Amino acid sequence: MLLLSAVVLLGAHAVSASVTTNVALAANQTFDYIVVGGGLTGITVAARLAENSRLSVLLIEAGADNRNDPRVYDIHKYGKAFNSELDWSWTTDKGHMLGGKTLGGGSSINGATWTRGSAAQYDAWQSLLETSEESLGWNWAGLFSYMKKAENFSAPTPEQRSKGADSVEEYHGTTGPVHVTFPDTMYGGDHQKFFQETVSNITGLPLSRDLNGGEPNCVSFVPNNLNREDSYHRSSSAAAYLTPVESDRANWTTLTTYQVTKLLFSSSSQKPVTVSGVQFKKTNGSVETFTAYARKEVILAAGAIQTPALLQLSGIGDPTHLKSLGITPVVNLTTVGKNLQEQPMSVFGSNSSIPVSGTGPNDVIAYPNLKQLFGSEAANASKTIKNSISAWASSQAGSALNSVALETILKTQADYILNKNAPLVEIFYSTGYPTAIGLLMWTLLPFSRGVVKINSTNPLAQPTIRVNFFSVDFDMRVHVAGSRLARRILTTPPLSTLSTNKAIPCSAVPGGNSATDEAKGIQGVFQSYRNDSTPSTTDATPGCDVPGGNNATDEDWRSWIKEKFNAVSHPIGTAAMMRRNLGGVVDGHLRVYDTKNLRVVDASVIPLQISAHLSSTLFGIAEKAAHLIKADA
Repeated sequence: MLLLSAVVLLGAHAVSASVTTNVALAANQTFDYIVVGGGLTGITVAARLAENSRLSVLLIEAGADNRNDPRVYDIHKYGKAFNSELDWSWTTDKGHMLGGKTLGGGSSINGATWTRGSAAQYDAWQSLLETSEESLGWNWAGLFSYMKKAENFSAPTPEQRSKGADSVEEYHGTTGPVHVTFPDTMYGGDHQKFFQETVSNITGLPLSRDLNGGEPNCVSFVPNNLNREDSYHRSSSAAAYLTPVESDRANWTTLTTYQVTKLLFSSSSQKPVTVSGVQFKKTNGSVETFTAYARKEVILAAGAIQTPALLQLSGIGDPTHLKSLGITPVVNLTTVGKNLQEQPMSVFGSNSSIPVSGTGPNDVIAYPNLKQLFGSEAANASKTIKNSISAWASSQAGSALNSVALETILKTQADYILNKNAPLVEIFYSTGYPTAIGLLMWTLLPFSRGVVKINSTNPLAQPTIRVNFFSVDFDMRVHVAGSRLARRILTTPPLSTLSTNKAIPCSAVPGGNSATDEAKGIQGVFQSYRNDSTPSTTDATPGCDVPGGNNATDEDWRSWIKEKFNAVSHPIGTAAMMRRNLGGVVDGHLRVYDTKNLRVVDASVIPLQISAHLSSTLFGIAEKAAHLIKADA
């Protein structure tokens, strides 16, 4: 009785001031808007719609409300949530992909790094839309203001500036919900500074005061979404957009631990179809299914993996595949789940001769472009791209609408790589992982394309995720070049002066790459007396797994990369915002084609990868989407 008394009727609206697991507050109720997924974008959109007290909003999240869990709010617990109940931990064709299965989604468990891509990359999104949609502003100029709208930036303190932090005032918003600043326990000492100096000396990458202004081709100290006013706790979408208004928004109900399993249509025979509501059930697999109804719109914000899966389960996708599973097709969109782009990562490290000052998180990143990455081989790499687009499109056509459409998309991607200095790899300085001096290097802009596809009608079963890592060989070529650069950074002064690793002749380790752990442990003994004029390596990772030091062969690098790489967990593109004749799933209003009131607002709409972490961009997309939805109401 007490739970039901929380429901208040305003006209025909069922509303509740609650974050709840009480299904009675949502089941068989009608709301103006239903938002599917309480992650970064879902909470942002729901919060902005709920600003209008006359509208009722239901947000349904598969995970729990873990805002009081230190694995969420304490950035120093980063990584503790991985492969736990807070993580979807999707199985892919190579390892697992991480994703936040908790209120706030990825913004509650990620590294909280705040960066933005190249202006040219956002401008490319607009070029893939219909000419009639150019005025919608899906470009750098149109999106930058919304990224800043989300932001509440605190400039670095004098102490943080002494450690390398800096900022450019006009690149940041100061009145938004998401708090952004440098950590109070920012790393000091020489480690991060020496990384920056070494990168600049080797590649010529300039030190930028602030890479958040649309020019990330630099090395820079970057902020995090942390709240200086709340003990530097993580400023997730839940903490930023929900917590401050939770007791004031009586028109916004957030139901956690329930997963939407199907979209319902008032009529599926006439296009565009109208979504009438959603079915959902307890995430733990309970049998009972519930229904909620939407008066205005349903907004999918379940992410680049779960959004295409839900669309397919609901009859929106490839009719041939859907019929094979016994699903009645509603909308013929063969590219739902296609165009998947994910980034492969490798890790590098050396041991440190001096202790690290501070506890972080880490704050310095290098973003080299093609010329800086390939050096003397840059002209050859450029030629390969120019001459191979058509062949790559043909080889990846099964993960796109067709090869002709994909060729147009890949040419757009190639343009900002070849002509607009878009960074090709990220080299993230990582104190303590995999060793005291760590580097995480990943390929930012893969030409390989993958697919997300349901393989059963069980809505709680994971879809099949085939990323097709390195299926375009040039992606491996980029990764090898990035790996070579990472090793060179570790073995070049001034950063190398902090390392205890010295030249180790890998031939001293019996068994070479197949050496046993015991044999590798003998390295130090051999190192103490053997003099080799051509030392193999001076790093701890990959060490002798890639012999030859800076002269290691491409084949050795390829072999190690294929065995050891991991997914970065930045998937995008599986419900892409593009022209339909290119394979788009949503238009410039983010409406699913052939539907009247179904939108997608998450990473799946991003048509091409960007040279950045995704958070700031996704907050901008969600803010812009909320504006579009309000304008269309």
